[in-house]
Amino acid sequence: MQEIHAALKSHTLNANGLPADYVVKWERTNRMMQCCHEDCSSKLWRPALKSRGETRNKPRVNISRVLKKTKKFFDLLIVDEVHQCKADGSGRGDALHQLVGSAKKNLLLTGTLVNGKSTSIKEILWRTDAKALLSQGFDRHTGMVQWADRYGKLKEVVTLKEVDDGWVTRQKRVPQQPQEEPGIAPQLTAQFLLHKAGFLELPDMGLPLVELKEYPIFIDMDEDHKQAYNRFHNHLQQECKLRSRLGIKGAWSKFIPSTINYADVPHLGGFVAFGACRGDETGTKITAPSFGENYFHAKERRLVEIVRKELSEDRGVVIYNNYTDSYGLNERTKEVLNHHGIDAVILDEPKPDKRQERIDELAANNVKVIICNMKLVEVGLDLLPWPTIIYNQLNYDVSTVRQASRRAWRIGQERECRVFYLVYNGTQQMAQFLRIMSARGHAMMVEGRLDKSALAQYSRDSQSALASDLANCFAGSDVADAWTKLAAKDIEGVELVKESDFKTVLQNRMKSMANETRRLCGLPPVDDTVSDEDSKVIDLQEARGRRSKHKPENQAQSEQLDLFELYDIKVLQIQPKKRIPISNNQLAFDFGF
Repeated sequence: MQEIHAALKSHTLNANGLPADYVVKWERTNRMMQCCHEDCSSKLWRPALKSRGETRNKPRVNISRVLKKTKKFFDLLIVDEVHQCKADGSGRGDALHQLVGSAKKNLLLTGTLVNGKSTSIKEILWRTDAKALLSQGFDRHTGMVQWADRYGKLKEVVTLKEVDDGWVTRQKRVPQQPQEEPGIAPQLTAQFLLHKAGFLELPDMGLPLVELKEYPIFIDMDEDHKQAYNRFHNHLQQECKLRSRLGIKGAWSKFIPSTINYADVPHLGGFVAFGACRGDETGTKITAPSFGENYFHAKERRLVEIVRKELSEDRGVVIYNNYTDSYGLNERTKEVLNHHGIDAVILDEPKPDKRQERIDELAANNVKVIICNMKLVEVGLDLLPWPTIIYNQLNYDVSTVRQASRRAWRIGQERECRVFYLVYNGTQQMAQFLRIMSARGHAMMVEGRLDKSALAQYSRDSQSALASDLANCFAGSDVADAWTKLAAKDIEGVELVKESDFKTVLQNRMKSMANETRRLCGLPPVDDTVSDEDSKVIDLQEARGRRSKHKPENQAQSEQLDLFELYDIKVLQIQPKKRIPISNNQLAFDFGF
């Protein structure tokens, strides 16, 4: 305890409550076998009873069953990153439903309310305000297709076949399962969000931010790589179409990862195997040639060029990949950078509670280049020492892309933030980029940051999640401008300041906010006439997380505000409600804390 108090005074206490230099020599197991209080030490377990239908692998009391007994017990429930509870039938969503029922009021927080599709908010609305959905004719049996048919955008493909009924030959309509496309009707916002949602933007904080610039870069493949990719793409596309017409489930499941990764890691080659089906008794294998590990394709060369330029300006760089498991994109990216004389570190900490500690350790060691999966830093982390972000790969989840792109552009950042999107032109990556741009525009429309004209002009809808034709995978001359204008709409209203003027503007803004606070408290404003000798420039990066140890020499001259002197505060004795006594052998839960 002495070490903890010393660390508390020196401001070196970590978020886990332990000193920064303390070495943890033990780790608590998942099961708490007995009470950890020294005066209790009661057993927290008992043998499973077959008479009650219990087994050793089944918990005696499920937390979900406990929450069902606490209807409206808590006054307020605060849920952060609620968009991660949008999945239907997920355990996280069920936990949200039980917690919402246990509280009188609910405050749901998120930076990306929707991902461009109407169904991304359906389950959140059902779990938090089912009455509103019931009034519109929906119930718990309502499917995603029915919801998207009213508030979203559906795409249904119908195939016409010639069939012989014995007398005449006619066409038969064979509809496929409808697919939802990016698109949200204004009625969804008007009926379910306007009266219960508050959109708090960065301009509402009253503080300026450094400039944020986004650069979509479309890269042309090398000729040999391009020809091999086109053959692989077209052959795989034809096979997927054929099996899809036969009604084989999962016919397109391998199309997107295979085409995207053959463009990014051609040294692995391309290989997709299809099982036997009607008309193909032996199955089909589609392959693409390997280019060898020593071949650095066009995107890798452009990546090295950008990283070198950013490092020459003493700027930290974070590189995002998506397929980091079986395809090994992180290891490949690090190998490419090391081959060109650039040191890089892979961030792959699996535990979220230790991930921020790992990031702080990399910042303390002055690591300039980090490679990671964008999912690891999607929420809850700050990457202030690395103001440059490079998307080596994208993700179809627009919420993940939007969240990860803002990890460095936070309050307290003093360097200009840059975000690069590296996309291969004429490939599935371009179709993915167009779809993300469309979903991003629809998501911002719900947030009130895009009007209809801008949406119609710049929120271009791709024809499909899959590129049915390579002709749809080429970027037009206005695609890069469209993304740049969408990015400008995403930060519309935010006061952006150049990096050279940021400290001065921030100092003046902080002073004006301090004077406004003093005015509300009945105190005179701070004297603005400060000489150059008394002024001092403070680095916010170094001062972040520290407290000033300076004390004025004349304590009487320092003005203090004591709220307890302004108001007469009385403590009221609240009598607890009488509880019905519990009979013997009755199982109960006492929440009287």
